[in-house]
Amino acid sequence: MGDTRYCLCCDEEVPFSTVERNERKEVICAFCGFTLDIEKGSQTSAPEKGIALIAEDSPFTRKIIEKLIREKNFSEKVMALENGLELVSAYGKLLSEKAAVDVAIIDLNMPVMDGITAARTLRALEAQNSAQRVPIVFFSAAKADENLRQQMELLEPANYVNKGDDADPEKLITRVEMLLSYLMEKYRQPAV
Repeated sequence: MGDTRYCLCCDEEVPFSTVERNERKEVICAFCGFTLDIEKGSQTSAPEKGIALIAEDSPFTRKIIEKLIREKNFSEKVMALENGLELVSAYGKLLSEKAAVDVAIIDLNMPVMDGITAARTLRALEAQNSAQRVPIVFFSAAKADENLRQQMELLEPANYVNKGDDADPEKLITRVEMLLSYLMEKYRQPAV
């Protein structure tokens, strides 16, 4: 087998390919299509920081994500919500206020409104408001299947990160740190 790299989505070493997208080279997992690495471009300034949205029904996981986003200074503000309906409501309000949203981190399995339905609704709100699409990251213990991959293509820019099924809080913290490192690399490239 040829060269491999670790895929956060598949949670294993995987073969990869390189594609050119948005005037930069991306290293992509051959199994799930997750972006493993991005060749640094000639970006002259870092994008302005806005709001990070988190929709997660586990208070423990929600707190960890929120705390690490604040510690890493990824976004200026963090809104942590319990379900997809709260996310949709908050996002609609932010769109009407023309607020900058950096990312929506969404659990797939939540009560009231699941993550896929919430993400589809976000895209509908963006279309109604002629707004730029916010990057979506599905963060769930469920394995990415073909249906999820198809949904992510429709909801692009959308990614999936497996939060693991280990109950050890330290392992979850490590996964969230990996998620934030990925987001920093993809959406918060430092000024050159």
